[in-house]
Amino acid sequence: MPENVNKLAWRCRRGTKELDVLMQKFLNNFYVSAPSELQQAFERMLDMQDPELYDLLIGRQPSSDKAINKVIEYIYR
Repeated sequence: MPENVNKLAWRCRRGTKELDVLMQKFLNNFYVSAPSELQQAFERMLDMQDPELYDLLIGRQPSSDKAINKVIEYIYR
């Protein structure tokens, strides 16, 4: 696994197990082959606070960033 992916795996460790699992799913299954736009969106998601990220992932609040919404679609495939 490339070094940056290992660093991202560490950043996927969140305050709740549910967020850990969802973020790891994208990283493990889609990140390496995803277009750079989605890779960057995923990295922006990792910069979010847990409550904001949780709201996005459960669909409580869609993002104004279309690429982030696309990452969320990948997570739920």
